[in-house]
Amino acid sequence: MSVLEPSGPKPGVSPSSPEKSTPPATPHAPPPVAEQVSFIIEHKVRPGHQADYEKWLHNIITEAGKYHGHLGAHVAKPPPGGDTYTISVRFAEREDAVNWMNSETRKHLMQQVQPHIAGPEHLKILSGIDYWFTPATGGVSPPRWKQWLTTVSAIWPIAIILPHILKYLFQAVPALGRVPFAQLISTMCTVGLLVYVIMPRYSRLIARWLSKK
Repeated sequence: MSVLEPSGPKPGVSPSSPEKSTPPATPHAPPPVAEQVSFIIEHKVRPGHQADYEKWLHNIITEAGKYHGHLGAHVAKPPPGGDTYTISVRFAEREDAVNWMNSETRKHLMQQVQPHIAGPEHLKILSGIDYWFTPATGGVSPPRWKQWLTTVSAIWPIAIILPHILKYLFQAVPALGRVPFAQLISTMCTVGLLVYVIMPRYSRLIARWLSKK
């Protein structure tokens, strides 16, 4: 049962100084970290339609490049005698990728290509580290222990060399050498080198070992 208290001032409290209650602070969760997303698409091209399909492919890649967050595309043509094209399209965030996949532009272009392909497209969505370890021509990703070992071996030299390079920056600009800024700069450089420079080339270099069972 609830009890209603009088609406007048409480004893010992001045009417001109109403009692105030401070609501407890609500902790805010940190914003989610954006994660790159890639679409791996396979098209089986009808015999004699290769030239028309490649013309269409150039068009759709150009259109995808106009959308926000687009980071690039890669096309793996079929080997001699083959008929399956594999296209990977990379976006900065999942929302960017979804906007392109659901766009009227892509729907219209997919209608145009239907006479040139046999059957529906095969679509696979990858995010983050999975993209590095997926064969450009499709197939099964390598076991997790190989992915772990590859990532560790890529980060290790960065962790050794990068501090020696950054110390010159911190000496030139002492404010950047303070703990929060130094850690942030080091992390940004490490992740940037890993994502944009080392892993795309490293994973291709050792692709045969990664795919070996």
